[in-house]
Amino acid sequence: MMDAVQFIPHQKPMVFVDHLIESNDRYAVAELQIRPELMFCEANGLPTWSSIELMAQTISAYAGHKGQSKGLPPKIGFLLGTRKMQLPCAYFAMGSTVWIRVEQSYLHEGLGQFNCQIEYQEHQFSAMLSVFEPENVKESMGMQA
Repeated sequence: MMDAVQFIPHQKPMVFVDHLIESNDRYAVAELQIRPELMFCEANGLPTWSSIELMAQTISAYAGHKGQSKGLPPKIGFLLGTRKMQLPCAYFAMGSTVWIRVEQSYLHEGLGQFNCQIEYQEHQFSAMLSVFEPENVKESMGMQA
């Protein structure tokens, strides 16, 4: 189990992945403990509409872990969209743990697609996320280096 923040280019309070449990060339598994200090947390817990961010940050941790094995720092990536998002309940309860699994189904020139799942109690959340990791962020955004 590794501290996920070392693999993602985020800082608190925008960190939604606690630990990277497993990561290889095809997939990664992360976990998050639901606690009051998480951004967006409410009295009922963390709204499940935040699932897209949990999935995206797990993809970021996956990419950061792969990059770190090559001596590269975490890179900024962009969430392009999602398909087939299913949210079977409204909140992740305070004190509970969710497990996020992302599996790469496509990756070419920084453009990727991942099948994502969240396991929470008896519920299974799923979505397909499209992401983009540019080689040079400033160039991609039309900024001068």
